[in-house]
Amino acid sequence: MSGLIEITGPALEPISRLEARDHLRLDEDLDDAQVRSYITAARIWAENYTGRAFINRTMRQYLDGAIGANDPAWEGTITGPQILKLSKYIEVAKSPLASVTSIVYYDDDDNDTTWDSSNYYVDTVSDVPRIILRDGGAFPTDLRTFNGLEINFVAGYGASPNDVPEPIRIAILQYMTFLYEHRGDMEGPSMAPSVILKALLDPYKIRRFGATPYSKVMKSGIS
Repeated sequence: MSGLIEITGPALEPISRLEARDHLRLDEDLDDAQVRSYITAARIWAENYTGRAFINRTMRQYLDGAIGANDPAWEGTITGPQILKLSKYIEVAKSPLASVTSIVYYDDDDNDTTWDSSNYYVDTVSDVPRIILRDGGAFPTDLRTFNGLEINFVAGYGASPNDVPEPIRIAILQYMTFLYEHRGDMEGPSMAPSVILKALLDPYKIRRFGATPYSKVMKSGIS
């Protein structure tokens, strides 16, 4: 596993400014900038906790090779892009997966080639989305050792806040309220998620056993 980059962030937040102000019972347009900041902070926290993207955004995932399938008969060591030969699928690093735009691979001379989509199909249904090799399809070969595979995709429930499940929206609203009410506090209530927040978000939490966590996403202006 190499890295995950957010190319284009969500156009909207799952909670609107008016929803947040109504929940906080703010009568005037004071603290608007703070309210927006806390909405964003609460959304990022909830996304990191669940391993999901809520509102659609464009992302780019780099891999050194696909995850190797468990093979109890295998003995020895396999490194780098040769791992591609052991697997029938590639896990996509962010859920839910809306679509895969393109898959590009690089050779040792940094020449890029688009992997033909006839080689694979995309599983957008599973909690951990996958790019699955078709019968008769073939993984790219002669990849460079690091960051040889680039997956461009769209992740999120949709483009509208109404597409996001209501328990997630409530959790963001609750955590945003906590951040606002305890702004400036250096000591006092724990900033750890409450039992209520976990109860709301745990059904949506993605568990990738044995995988490298992707909770820390680099942001980039790459287009």
